[in-house]
Amino acid sequence: MNLALLPAALAERVVTFVPTVLDLTDLLLVDTVQPRFGPHDPDVLLALALAVRGPRKGHVGVDLLTVAKTVDDDRVVPYSDEPVVALDWPPDAQAWQAKVLTAAMVGPPEGRTPFVKQALRNGHTLVMTRRMWNEQAVLAERLRALAVPVGDPLPEQAVEAGLAALGVTGEAAKAVRTALARRLTVVTGGPGTGKTFSIKRLLALLLENDAGTRPIHIVLAAPTGKAAVRMAEAIQEQLSELHGISDRTRERLTQLAPRTLHKLLGVHPDGGTRFHRGNPLEADVIVVDEASMVDLTLMRQLLDAVPAHARLILLGDRDQLASVEAGTVLADLVWGETQQSVTDDNPLRQSVVRFTESRRFAKAPSIGQIAKLLQNAEKSNEREALALLNGTGELPPLETLPDRVTCLGAPENGRPTVAQLERLAAPYVLGYAALLKAAMDAHGPRDEALKSADFHAGLLAAFEAYRVLAVHRNGPLGVKGLERALAERVRKSLGEHVQTKSGFWAGQPVLVTENAYDVGLMNGDVGLILPTADGLQAIFPRTVAGVLHTKPVPLARLPQVTGALAMTVHKSQGSQFARVALVLADRDSPIQTRELVYTGITRASERLDWLGTSARMETALSRRVTRASGLAELLW
Repeated sequence: MNLALLPAALAERVVTFVPTVLDLTDLLLVDTVQPRFGPHDPDVLLALALAVRGPRKGHVGVDLLTVAKTVDDDRVVPYSDEPVVALDWPPDAQAWQAKVLTAAMVGPPEGRTPFVKQALRNGHTLVMTRRMWNEQAVLAERLRALAVPVGDPLPEQAVEAGLAALGVTGEAAKAVRTALARRLTVVTGGPGTGKTFSIKRLLALLLENDAGTRPIHIVLAAPTGKAAVRMAEAIQEQLSELHGISDRTRERLTQLAPRTLHKLLGVHPDGGTRFHRGNPLEADVIVVDEASMVDLTLMRQLLDAVPAHARLILLGDRDQLASVEAGTVLADLVWGETQQSVTDDNPLRQSVVRFTESRRFAKAPSIGQIAKLLQNAEKSNEREALALLNGTGELPPLETLPDRVTCLGAPENGRPTVAQLERLAAPYVLGYAALLKAAMDAHGPRDEALKSADFHAGLLAAFEAYRVLAVHRNGPLGVKGLERALAERVRKSLGEHVQTKSGFWAGQPVLVTENAYDVGLMNGDVGLILPTADGLQAIFPRTVAGVLHTKPVPLARLPQVTGALAMTVHKSQGSQFARVALVLADRDSPIQTRELVYTGITRASERLDWLGTSARMETALSRRVTRASGLAELLW
């Protein structure tokens, strides 16, 4: 990287930080602004460049007292055995912070300086660009203004009668009552706790009592296309078994079509939106699923577009991986709900509902117990979770099988062994691939029996029962290396006469990596290459009114795809599989965190295998995602 564009003193000061921590653009921005405010110590300019860098790494700004300890958690380190250059930090962090906080370019929120300082609850100070301060401040203002009672609540008698008719009790009933009474509702809880279950019944109750001259307008959204599809499936699932509602209400629920937040808001290439404060959305109720994945700016844009009368309902798991972009909005939103220092008169406290009872792990209490332990930051819980993962912990009372959680052992020289690869591939080989091979053996590889939609749906369902999840994309233990090894074994199991076309083979799973609205595919959609009446095509699952259907797509019209036998934990968010194999990186990885492990293992509902060393798992469980954010202070 060419540092000659920078003043010599600054270039010399930051040489160890470039390019693994700072980009040249971070430094050029600070250097461009600096002359208007007089000369600055290079240490101050280093700190401000770190503040500019923050949003690219998920932070709102920079906490100078902790950045030296946390920067490696998001440092750009390629997959390599080369030693990492030591960073030249100022020797005294307190003195460094004091110097920065009194610099001419840094000031309080009410000032006009390009950088803002904000006191945090832990006694530290956050330094950020004024743009990021404005994003935080506006979002906090919008959220607090929304945390008020609705202007036209349903009569209590109608609410209670509706809850009884729909069979809603416990935590779900609390969520429904809150969402009916307040304009802002935040429902947080782990997988299978009933977040979508309760909101589906809320929507049914609203529709059932919709007697106005204008039909109530409900909008459903999610941060990604795949999450929107899963949301639609969850809303439509078992609608026929939803009692206590009219056929008209059931039909209207069926017609709800979730969209991505970007599509809902009409986000332009320049970052602006079609819908905003001056042109709000046409909606009475807005429900957003997977809210933990929504970053600070996108959430602010959403709040700007909420009409003055509408309800906003956010669903998400605060313990999952946070958004890729800056901020930890959901975690900040629910932080104060459990804090004794927060008074009950804070309106946000009345808007947050926490779900604690999970039904996802009914067949595997061991996985549920590990998930519950990882939701708590206590060190003893971490050790207990590690023992269960290693097979040495005490099984939960309801667990009947000791192999619900299995360690496949440690890799050798940074690579999975042949035996480990065979075990990772076995659920595919003995699952969907065995069904396809049996049909080909019985009827021939080109027989009409292999081309029916019902047969395709069965294969898709079998494939969705299992997934291999990895931490990284590259390397032998990453998605690319695992995908090659697993595909080789699956294809071999299908025999020599498997059909091929345009580089694809019959039985090959594919993962869509970009939104393609022209063919109705979203980033994250998974399908299988299968024989049809028109030759090999990509077959994708589609759930309509709770029933699994198939959608064929010609290979020539496929958007960008990759293999789907292995995927990153990040890509798996929001998914559920009966069985999961989690493959850890065999090196000190900054993204191998407790949140990542929690997200990975909670994708499994019945069985969890994991590959790695106990030491790597222990390190991962002790490493938390730490993001610099000041939103919680503004909210609570």
